Formats: sequence, C-alpha cells, structure tokens
Amino acid sequence: MQTETTSVASRRAPEQRAPHAYRVGLHRRRAQDEPDCVATAQHFDLQGVSLAEPPSAVLGRYVWLDLDVDEGEPVRALGEVMGPSPASELAWAIRFKHLFPDQRKRLIAAMARDEG
Repeated sequence: MQTETTSVASRRAPEQRAPHAYRVGLHRRRAQDEPDCVATAQHFDLQGVSLAEPPSAVLGRYVWLDLDVDEGEPVRALGEVMGPSPASELAWAIRFKHLFPDQRKRLIAAMARDEG
C-alpha cells in the first residue's frame, strides 16, 4: 500500500486550522453505535483531520469518523487512514473520502466559528 507523503495538517492554510482539540470517534463499520476507539483531532478542514496521537485500535484503510464540533450530533464522514504525519512523529492523518452535504455545511460552520 502506497501512502501519501503530505499530511492533512501540512496542506492547510493557517486560517483553516482548528484552534483547539475535538473528540473524534473512529468506527470500522458505519452502523456501529460505539466507536472502536476515540482520538483527539489536532486540526481539521474540508480535506480531513489530523489526530494528535495514533488510534488505539487497528482500524484498516477506511474508517467512519464522528467529529464532535458542536453540541449537536457529531459530523459523520468516511475517511482514509493516511498514517503517521511527516510533520509530527505522533500525529496521524485521515483524509475524507466522503462527506455528506449536510455534514459538510456543519463542518464549514464549525470552522467559521473557530476563526471568529
């Protein structure tokens, strides 16, 4: 398997970075209620998330993400695990493969709140 050498975090402009950490539930299967593991998102944008630490469970190449960006239901997206980030020895990059339109709107709103 070939991995991408540029991390999600290194591709973003500074104004797109989330200034604080967010909880991310990682699921191997979409219909699963409880996550296989929980991680902390260092950064996120419309391309994906950068986790502060490696996942605590073996997840495979694709994973469903529940990103807690507000008080409502988590933003749900399908992500591709890119692996360790070259920018940090501990950070892990996950690129969004699918983000539903309503979920994209909520993510954009969260990014706007963080900038303001």
